[in-house]
Amino acid sequence: MAVKKTPSPRKRGQSPKRYSPRFRGVSGEFCRVRTEDGLELQGFYVGRSQKLDARLQKSEVSDSDPNPQSLAPSPVCLVHVHGWDGNFYENRFIDHAAEACARRGIGFLTGNNRGHDYIADILRDRRSQKLDARGQKLEVRKQATGLDYVQIGGMYEKLADSVADIKAWVDFAIGRGAKQVILQGHSHGAIKVAHYLITTRDPRVCGLILLSPSDDMGIARKQLGDRFLWVLARARELVRAGKGRQLLPEKEFQYPVSAATFFDCHNKGSITGMFNMSRTDRNEFPELASISVPVLVAVGTVEEAFVGAPRKHVSDIRACMVNCPSFTGAVIDGAPHNYLGREREVGEVLEKWLTKKWSSGPVVEWSSAGGKK
Repeated sequence: MAVKKTPSPRKRGQSPKRYSPRFRGVSGEFCRVRTEDGLELQGFYVGRSQKLDARLQKSEVSDSDPNPQSLAPSPVCLVHVHGWDGNFYENRFIDHAAEACARRGIGFLTGNNRGHDYIADILRDRRSQKLDARGQKLEVRKQATGLDYVQIGGMYEKLADSVADIKAWVDFAIGRGAKQVILQGHSHGAIKVAHYLITTRDPRVCGLILLSPSDDMGIARKQLGDRFLWVLARARELVRAGKGRQLLPEKEFQYPVSAATFFDCHNKGSITGMFNMSRTDRNEFPELASISVPVLVAVGTVEEAFVGAPRKHVSDIRACMVNCPSFTGAVIDGAPHNYLGREREVGEVLEKWLTKKWSSGPVVEWSSAGGKK
């Protein structure tokens, strides 16, 4: 969590001076999923099944189709998971990731999780209402339709709950014809996709892309200094008193965060500890040692969400992944945490890795403003 003392690397990454925005457009399908606990999440899908569906509707598919393989659903789909207080569309590198997948014949799916934006009213099936793990009644707005809205978003999320969100998106990708998925996470999203794979052992996951995995513990200790332990103790006190939704003092943080969320991300047993490469709170990382699929880790060099040199952060993660069959590390020089101004370079790193590991032939159609189709 970013604090007021310094600009947040999650939102305020400075783009290079040479950067001039070129807005891109990627053709795809807006979609919704419902998690096992009844939350409705939104996303965007790009895949071959769209082309097939369109031609089926126009009755253009026949037994004499010269290239039936070009109509088959993508056998591999990349599923992107955004970071803390982000969403499925905000970061511009998403456009380049989608295009990289399209050029390699790989499906692409980006979806919200319940931690999207700072605060969010998320539609939920009222039958799934229950007490959360801390025994608190979640904040809801009841509707007469059998549905209600629950307030979550970044300031109220619990990281472990993201497992249900990611599973819903993986299920969606498989439902669109994919046989396997590559999970890609940015910042907190990197923590979430790694945690999903580690806890579920989902055999459908064939690869992992970690973009700027954040060291929350190291960053918080560095930014809060001597006040870190006081803030953590205060958060623990509020959670134990059943007041976990209470926001922590505004003077400490650049953005609002609840006591429960801060404690969830910074206590000794937090899921975020898997990337505590600064070793402020941990020295062993058995979770990373259990990962046994190919991994790509990419980081920037400006206002990143970890402590220490970028190359060391990547190499330390690699050293912990002792059972990873294939590890690729990339440092994108001049890139801030959100890769603003270095989106093209991110796309190139992704495409090179995807080309080496997975490629399924013909290109999916895509378009970009002023570009090709």
